[in-house]
Amino acid sequence: MRPNCLNCSEVLYPRDKYCGRCGQQTNIDRISFRELSHEFFHTILHVEKGVIRLFKGLLFKPGKTAAEFVEGKRKTYFNPFTFMAMCVALTIFAHNWLNPYIDPSVPDPAALASIPESERPAHLQKNERIADLQKFATKNMNLIDVVVCPWFAFGLWLFYRKRKRNIAEITIAYLLFTAFGLVLFTVFISIPMHFLRDSNAYYPIFWVGIILQSMYYTWGLKGFFNLHSAWDYIKILAVLALIAAIGIIPLSLFVAWYIG
Repeated sequence: MRPNCLNCSEVLYPRDKYCGRCGQQTNIDRISFRELSHEFFHTILHVEKGVIRLFKGLLFKPGKTAAEFVEGKRKTYFNPFTFMAMCVALTIFAHNWLNPYIDPSVPDPAALASIPESERPAHLQKNERIADLQKFATKNMNLIDVVVCPWFAFGLWLFYRKRKRNIAEITIAYLLFTAFGLVLFTVFISIPMHFLRDSNAYYPIFWVGIILQSMYYTWGLKGFFNLHSAWDYIKILAVLALIAAIGIIPLSLFVAWYIG
């Protein structure tokens, strides 16, 4: 009587090392501490090698790294969606711990006293809604950066469709740059912002971070689209600014409606 696969019950032949239906190994032993330790270290070393290779690529050659992945080197680099999830989780944890963003300002009592009493409830409600939007934006900024990736990918495709990259491939590249950019921003910008929250250097550091992050996107996209001219840096930056500006229009309309 032939044995069956322990995972899917497929009939196995004596020489089968893997199940022909589900791919599971046929020589499955009982779980032991030795087996657990082997699987643990094998998984850690496999993941670590892939993550380090991807980190190194995104640090030194982001455009080439993203291009190689979408062109077929799937085993060479760590899965971009898992990488994105890891980076977002790491940065959310770091931001919740550091709390680098300034809390929304409260209404000035003197200014509030100058407003007619009948108009004060509406004024307070408006300020409360503005504060709620600010809290939501600062708390979920990392997730927002990820959510808007397809929008930027679509805009980049419209401008660079002659480079033979489809929207899905551009989305993958943009996700990789976003995930790595979030980590860089957290390490080099959020930490200084935490310690300088009450100083005049707070907002300059924040905007320096935004500029550096934009430059990283530009550098990565230039390599991803295989562009060679130095002028392409400015063109990509202009395209990103235009895509962001167009996206801000419906967002501004929603904010204006919500605030009232």
